[in-house]
Amino acid sequence: MSNEGKGFQKWGLVGTLLWGLLIALVFIVVQLVVMVIYIGLNYRDVTAAEFQKLMTALMYNGTVISICTFASLLVCGCMILIIVKIKKGSNLKHYLGLKRVDFTALKIWFPILVAFLVSSDALTIFLGRPIVPEYMSTVCSSAESLWLLYIAIIVAAPIFEELFFRGFLFSGLKSSIIGPVGAILVSSLLWAAIHLQYDMYGLATIFIMGIGLGIARLKSGSILLTIGLHSFSNLVATIEAMIFISK
Repeated sequence: MSNEGKGFQKWGLVGTLLWGLLIALVFIVVQLVVMVIYIGLNYRDVTAAEFQKLMTALMYNGTVISICTFASLLVCGCMILIIVKIKKGSNLKHYLGLKRVDFTALKIWFPILVAFLVSSDALTIFLGRPIVPEYMSTVCSSAESLWLLYIAIIVAAPIFEELFFRGFLFSGLKSSIIGPVGAILVSSLLWAAIHLQYDMYGLATIFIMGIGLGIARLKSGSILLTIGLHSFSNLVATIEAMIFISK
């Protein structure tokens, strides 16, 4: 347990990591439950071998991923709010950084993000790699409802991920022994770790972006800023995927 700013209490290093692990486990369970229900509703008399193949295939299904994303936001997002509230002496707004975004911060961080995205794409092209990862193109191509997938990617995913990584985890870790730098590095590493559908190049890009989002969170004190930055980045990725699929 630790104390930071204005006397509000936060879960310390151990508490943050243990609660974070529980949230991650529930996140996985939610994904699995959604896939099992989807199989049950759309397939009949599935054998054990076919079931395993379907579960693997659904990890790349745009429709299922959309539903999983919304379900995760609802279930795990509520978990985060509850876990923060049950901490005696905590303040939800302060804990998660639910602070109004200053216009000055917008003028600083959005140009930085744009510069990063342009540089990242330029490096990707220089290295002869596809702008749109194979995973992203497969997900978009398999979605029954593209608008639902786009909302999940641009709105739901950034809200949950920022609540968890730059909200709950960052705040607890920052107030612990590892401090702000450790909080930025650990939250960025864990954020990259949930994107194992990408290769090492993609993971490295996500990790670097996570560091940038962590710094933005630290300097502004607002998770609303990082949600906006995250959403904008996903919007750009979605537009690129739309262009790629239309060719």
